[in-house]
Amino acid sequence: MKLRSMLAAVATGFSAITHAATATPITVAVGAPTMVHHLKYQVMYSEKPFELATIYYYDNGIYKIVSPGEDHYGVYVIEGQSTDEVYKISYISLPSEDWAGNVARHDLTFDNQTQVFTQQALAHSDQGIPPQHGSFVQAANTATDHAGVRWQQP
Repeated sequence: MKLRSMLAAVATGFSAITHAATATPITVAVGAPTMVHHLKYQVMYSEKPFELATIYYYDNGIYKIVSPGEDHYGVYVIEGQSTDEVYKISYISLPSEDWAGNVARHDLTFDNQTQVFTQQALAHSDQGIPPQHGSFVQAANTATDHAGVRWQQP
């Protein structure tokens, strides 16, 4: 499913989700690049055992995550500022093959003092995902062509 179709389904409500194949698409622009998180998991979800992942953030609440086994878009909201000692980000993925055609929610807490994150995930396909954690590096997002972002070993 193309990004435009997925955004249309999310934005037009439940009736569009149930009739996504015939929904009128809407256009949602990906914003200006802001930051990137390079994640290294120490404790991983057994169904997605990808030690490394990179999240690209855009200023209108869109993100793109890539890893050796994931490549999808979603929306996020940050609690606090990325410069705070501790801040939280909640993510909801758009329906993708990465999550069996459905969505997933991830809540991450970032600690800038220790460079450690904790993660709790919830997916339609798995309501019991155990907590995960690892380390992170934050950098500037220079990927103005979000569509061309692909997994690269950092």
